[in-house]
Amino acid sequence: MAEQGIAPGLSVIGYGIWSALGPDGPSTIAGIRGQIIGSEVGNLWDPTAGANLGSFRVAAHQWWEGASFLPDLATPPIEECLAQVSHLSPAIRRTAADIPILVTVAPKDRPGRPADLETLVLNGLSRKLGRPLPPGSGVIGGGRSGLPHLFATAARQADRYPLQILVGVESLLRQSIVEHYIANNRLLCGANTSGFTVGEAAAAVLVARTGATQGPELAITGMGTGLEPSRDGGSRDKAVTGEGLTRAIRAALAVTGVPFYDFPALIGDLNGEHFKFKEQMMAQMRLDRAPPEGRSRRPRGYVEHWNLIEYAGEIGAALMPAQLGWAFEMGRAGLLPQNRALCFAGEDDGRRVALTAEMRA
Repeated sequence: MAEQGIAPGLSVIGYGIWSALGPDGPSTIAGIRGQIIGSEVGNLWDPTAGANLGSFRVAAHQWWEGASFLPDLATPPIEECLAQVSHLSPAIRRTAADIPILVTVAPKDRPGRPADLETLVLNGLSRKLGRPLPPGSGVIGGGRSGLPHLFATAARQADRYPLQILVGVESLLRQSIVEHYIANNRLLCGANTSGFTVGEAAAAVLVARTGATQGPELAITGMGTGLEPSRDGGSRDKAVTGEGLTRAIRAALAVTGVPFYDFPALIGDLNGEHFKFKEQMMAQMRLDRAPPEGRSRRPRGYVEHWNLIEYAGEIGAALMPAQLGWAFEMGRAGLLPQNRALCFAGEDDGRRVALTAEMRA
């Protein structure tokens, strides 16, 4: 996707989530609204503390890890989206076999990731759903920043496929992943207080052309990307700059046509790592002082920060679809400030992405 930003012309009209907070979208959102922390002590070992780590694990029937679990994790949110199709008008309603499924999974440089993960997930979903995936379906290794690429793909084929399902699925609950991030001082553990807690989840959004349905919709009004030179936290030679996130948000705002200070709610990827806070604050300070007077025009003078990771853990590729599901549900309930949200996330390789969204009746 080009760094200058695009408007996909698509809207979220339904969603599904399976997370540590619950087995479906409404229960997950209820857990967030109730400020429930869905973590528990698992069987992942912290060698720096000599104890097991906390983690955000879904309530599956057994402890299951690895790529073979991902299709099982992704299937319930997909089916949750498919169940919502029956409530649409006949003009746009389609059978399950005609709705493409686009999936983003862990990027190729994620530790413990099999090289053929995309194929494993594609074939596994076909088995779980009991049919070949419809034409237009596919899987990419986009990680946390993969959702805008799915939207771009969905926009290109929207004339042919009026309804599409976009999915993010990832599980970080593996010992090899834990040890990798402990070695890089990024995991919350006995030797590091500035880090994240691993989790797993799948989230899906049902999308259609903006204005194609008669019900409530969360219109995706802009998308942008950027590249952070310091990648995943910086170093003495490459300090955190916030440039990638600033460019991503600025590109999305340019397409949207709404200034930054008119977005009261930011739904980001603050996961406990200090560089995430630095990047967000740097981007916010640059973008919020855009008016000629050099100060923010925000009516209340502050931004609301909505943080899904605090309750569901670091869920990788599932994060942004879950963000949009949260924004859609809150918008439908009349609780999304000014009916607008700005979502963003970043991947370890420095990619930063941003989405602007607006709830419409």
